[in-house]
Amino acid sequence: MGKKIIWSPSSLRQLEIIHQDILQLSKSLKIADGFIDDIIKSTDILISQPDIYTLDDNKIKNDGSYRSYEIRTYQISYRILTHTIRIIRVRYSGKEPRQH
Repeated sequence: MGKKIIWSPSSLRQLEIIHQDILQLSKSLKIADGFIDDIIKSTDILISQPDIYTLDDNKIKNDGSYRSYEIRTYQISYRILTHTIRIIRVRYSGKEPRQH
């Protein structure tokens, strides 16, 4: 059995903002919903293969448990814990990287 995916409160707020932005640009709830669904579904592989993606270069003093990947121009940062994968943030890849 794999690890459980946990979305941090801030990452869920970030998804809401992304949804609102896509909805405003596209004027389509279907497109905005599909965009968010793609981001959420992209985390499914982490359940069984949490170390599939590279180390998060923006994490200061990364002990190897912080990783990130990109989907649809958004960077997903997550942390591998004993029984869970914690999604830390979702941010537009076009923004200047910010260390954390």
